[in-house]
Amino acid sequence: MTEAIKQAETARYTTFYDAFDRVLSQDAPLWLHRLRSDAMAHFRELGMPVAREIAFPLREDWVYTDLRGIAETSYHAGPVEARLDEAALAPYEFGQDDWHRLVFVNGVFSPALSRVDGLPGGAVVSTLAEALVEHPELVRPHLARYAEFERTGLTALNSALFENGLFVYVPRGGHLETPVHVHYVTAGHDTPLATQPRTLIAAGDGASLKVVESYTGLTEQAYLTNAVTEIAVGRDGNVDHYRINREGAGAAHLSTTQLHLEGNGRISTFNMCMGGALTRNDTNARLDGEHAVVRMNGLFLVTGNQHVDNHTAIDHAVPNCDSYEVYKGILEGRSRGVFNGKVFVHQDAQETDAKQLNKNLMLSPDAMIHTKPQLEIYADQVKCTHGATVGQLDEDQIFYLRTRGLSHDSACSLLTYGFAADLIRRLRIDAVRSSLDTLFETTIRDLSLARDKAGR
Repeated sequence: MTEAIKQAETARYTTFYDAFDRVLSQDAPLWLHRLRSDAMAHFRELGMPVAREIAFPLREDWVYTDLRGIAETSYHAGPVEARLDEAALAPYEFGQDDWHRLVFVNGVFSPALSRVDGLPGGAVVSTLAEALVEHPELVRPHLARYAEFERTGLTALNSALFENGLFVYVPRGGHLETPVHVHYVTAGHDTPLATQPRTLIAAGDGASLKVVESYTGLTEQAYLTNAVTEIAVGRDGNVDHYRINREGAGAAHLSTTQLHLEGNGRISTFNMCMGGALTRNDTNARLDGEHAVVRMNGLFLVTGNQHVDNHTAIDHAVPNCDSYEVYKGILEGRSRGVFNGKVFVHQDAQETDAKQLNKNLMLSPDAMIHTKPQLEIYADQVKCTHGATVGQLDEDQIFYLRTRGLSHDSACSLLTYGFAADLIRRLRIDAVRSSLDTLFETTIRDLSLARDKAGR
């Protein structure tokens, strides 16, 4: 990419950053100011991964996802005040009044819609902005330590421009029984809006917690969400993490989720995507202590001209660690999907057990999926498998269900729902499992009805 193109793509963000930095650096600690400045320097250098003839060779992991529309859009790069009430959020919540909840609307924290009560001793659930003031000694060891902005322009952009987000800390041996729900909401606005949500979760040795991270769009206008989440789990710690994307029809959703596990640490993460015009999720895990275990599951359902790209990377850095990954996609209309899953096994990471599977169900002849599971193994004593499938609904199964009295529409709905339900039923928070189960069942039934009316 030439310097002229790079400057054109980064100018609007660097201009905002200069004004942003002058305001916030007055009260920010020196280490945070340096972090932001370093991140912006890397964004200026890296830019966005945009496919242009003069920009080749493009990084291979961006070859199927084109960000030209984002790079060429002049977004309003700061938070915008907007008022919402409980009724507007209710369809996107999980019906649990006792959960810890933090809500951000257009990048601005909403105290009226948030609540945090009854935390165990030493635990912190707060906005990241508040934690940087009141608990810098807890934030500094983890912030920007795992999601490396030196390599990725979008992560660098978030690290330079984030203003707020969720911070959760559970000390050694602590147990946060009540789930934490952080809800990032985008509402109507006059011009395209770009927000930079930042989520930081740290579980000490032997600590456990559950976090639900929701992204919701209450507008069909164009906007950009560029999110970064970092999750660190100490020895013998346990974290359940669910990420729910129900962005608006005009949204571009770009995210990086970075997981870091110490010895005997466990993370179970689930990434669900149904919203947005364009979605790119990078989910990466580093197993950095023996007997660590990561379970990384994902499910997406896209229709029309939606595009979703899931890239995952699991880094087995030490011996005796396990990883289990299943991603499923359901594609309708002219939608496009991408799955690229990588498992790296280092030379010293003997006795690794890694399993990876990607399965895709095509409901339309015009839909398309690019799938590439990968293993890169440098150790000898390992058990590693990977696989991918792409297919349509089985006509024999449809016929069998019709002989049992189901209509063609009902048979297609049942088979499609069964494809998705396998992953949904693995979720360990009852309210989330029930809500998503109903959401998928209803959406799949509506899609089947629409296909039946169209004569397909």
